Amino acid sequence: MNVSELSGSNVSLAITMAVLVERLEGIEEKLDAIVLGNNEKHTDLEMRVRLVERWMYAVPASIVTAIVSVAVALIN
Repeated sequence: MNVSELSGSNVSLAITMAVLVERLEGIEEKLDAIVLGNNEKHTDLEMRVRLVERWMYAVPASIVTAIVSVAVALIN
């Protein structure tokens, strides 16, 4: 529709606005779906990073425990 058709008819303007609103609602739904998907990916990535951090801190403690155990066994 061009500008001259819109200026002559309020009905076509209302229809055009209704179509625009419908399209914007569709875009909004798609954006919401994208945001939810990104949040899930972010949460999964954060969980994986925390798992790696736990291993990083757990391994040195286990090594120290093993060394102490060997030392105690040698002393006995």
